[in-house]
Amino acid sequence: MLFFSWLWVIATAIACSIWANDIAKLKGQKDTQWMVWGFIFGPIALLALTAYPDLEDRKHQRDTASELSLIKDNVSELCRNS
Repeated sequence: MLFFSWLWVIATAIACSIWANDIAKLKGQKDTQWMVWGFIFGPIALLALTAYPDLEDRKHQRDTASELSLIKDNVSELCRNS
């Protein structure tokens, strides 16, 4: 019975590490680091990873904001020239 309990713990740790690795890649975080944290802390690491920001989304938002700022500057410049 003890063997199956340890087998369950190891299987859960491996599953959490693989899942943390995938989620970290999607969020733009360090995937190897989160894979280790997922193996050591299991579901707690997954919960912590969900609280971390999505760096890819922030980069896209920053790029979009800068593009909108450039468009706004061009419109105001065109209004001044008219």
